[in-house]
Amino acid sequence: MTIVLNCKGFKFPRVDREKFVSLIHLGLDYDRNTGLFSIKSYNNIEKVIDTASDILGDEVVFLQNCIRCGKDFPCRGCNYIELCATKNLPFSCVCPQCLIDRKNFETYLTKF
Repeated sequence: MTIVLNCKGFKFPRVDREKFVSLIHLGLDYDRNTGLFSIKSYNNIEKVIDTASDILGDEVVFLQNCIRCGKDFPCRGCNYIELCATKNLPFSCVCPQCLIDRKNFETYLTKF
């Protein structure tokens, strides 16, 4: 089974102090009010994924964030997954809905 996490906020079961400190050093942030972790730094994202997988006991992947519409979406089902270098990592991409709307997407690209 694969667990899909949103980089803007996700929960772990209670972890010991050493594991918690390790998560913070890897680049996560913790909000005590909500009990949610979020990604503050992407420098050690591979280690974050490995550690999260160990904690949750399953493979962990992250949602992508669409650079056009802002929607969060999973990589599964994407036509370009075989070519993608950042699949299942919490980075920005273009969602399948925006890719379908080719004319609007091309207009969006010309802004940059």
